[in-house]
Amino acid sequence: MSDIPLAVDMDGTLILSDMTKISFSRVIARRPWVLPGLILKELMGRRAQWKRDLAERLAFDPAELDYHEAFLDWITGESARGRTLVLATASDRIVAERVAAHVGLFSDVMASDVTYNLRGRRKAEALVSRFGDGGFGYAGNSHHDLTVWERAGQVVVVNPEKGLLDKLDDGADIVFE
Repeated sequence: MSDIPLAVDMDGTLILSDMTKISFSRVIARRPWVLPGLILKELMGRRAQWKRDLAERLAFDPAELDYHEAFLDWITGESARGRTLVLATASDRIVAERVAAHVGLFSDVMASDVTYNLRGRRKAEALVSRFGDGGFGYAGNSHHDLTVWERAGQVVVVNPEKGLLDKLDDGADIVFE
């Protein structure tokens, strides 16, 4: 048990899917003519911009997403005992704020925006800037999260990608498989 703030990843952690993939498939199915522009932005290194483009066009109900129920129950308990929870995701802020509002546990949202893709090293830097080195816990599921966990005071692994636990050795404080 920890009292430091807990940053929670969204894709693959809080929800069992990836909002970028959902956004891409739903928007492209209805508006295939936007695909060339998205591909061009990706090739130009403007991932955050095309994520925003998709988020602005996406119609979805956060209640219909598949949530990791055991993990959601745990963070509900953490919130009930007063722990600060922050949704920290590489998904676009528009999408992340809708999910956070639906869940109702997060005091803040840190997310990608039109110019900044909050993933990996950038997410670690943003969390350290806000909470200090080791001043936050982090719940994630991906190899991209390794750089965040290196700077976190608590390592929570949820729905780990294949081989991730091996890379962490015994470094995980809590694991939800």
